[in-house]
Amino acid sequence: MRPNVRLSANLSMLFTEAPYLKRFGLAARHGFRAVESLFPYGEAPASAVAAELERHGMEQVLVNAPPGDWAGGERGVAALPDRGGDHEASLREAFVYAAAIGCPRVHVLAGLRQQGACEQTFVERLRAAAGEAQSAGITLCVEALNPSDVPGYLLPSQARRRREDAARVVDAVGHPACGLQFDLYHLQKAAARWPSEAVRCAIRTYAPRAAHVQIAGPEGRHEPDAAAAAAMLALLEEGGYRGHVGCEYNPAGGTSRGLAWAAAYGIEAPREEPA
Repeated sequence: MRPNVRLSANLSMLFTEAPYLKRFGLAARHGFRAVESLFPYGEAPASAVAAELERHGMEQVLVNAPPGDWAGGERGVAALPDRGGDHEASLREAFVYAAAIGCPRVHVLAGLRQQGACEQTFVERLRAAAGEAQSAGITLCVEALNPSDVPGYLLPSQARRRREDAARVVDAVGHPACGLQFDLYHLQKAAARWPSEAVRCAIRTYAPRAAHVQIAGPEGRHEPDAAAAAAMLALLEEGGYRGHVGCEYNPAGGTSRGLAWAAAYGIEAPREEPA
């Protein structure tokens, strides 16, 4: 029996051998029925993305809100007290784009502590935006980013001290339109490699409340090991998670070649590659 796991392709990282709009068709040919993206705003107009989603019978399950000056080192502005206007502009752009493509989740990046990120500010701004998000059919997602990859991120762990727990921010916001984005890659980087009881415990704890899940192998952020992925995804299922699991990784040797681990979930390279 095939596991009840629905994978989504992160088109900012997979199928990058093709232009952005061509990646939707490639993902569909490999068996994906859902996609997600990091920052699609400069990649293609929302109308063009919506057309590709309809053409291939797919859904977009997640986008990130614009993060500020990414090239300049910013990793979100939502928790920066002096960037309220930029935060509001970021959410406006994300909401308009998400509505146009039918995307129900927007990941809001908090920002870096060394740039002034403040948890109270983050909570207050998410709480203030939650009503509008709910009216638009959008869930605001909060994610922990591991301190090795993103030093100084406001929420650096999902499994260490409670003061660093993204789930606590979601609890503090206290609104159904704010949910937890649970990334198994960041979990493994911040806590311990799989297999470990720390990772098992975190999956059991957060699976029931996750609004979205993502996966990658901890070494080099490449495709996950098949056995490790199967074990972690089984724990997610046991915990009651029924949403999509985003394949948010950098393929080590080409997207198609690296999808062997996902064959159990209905994802595989087509027999004939498109010309």
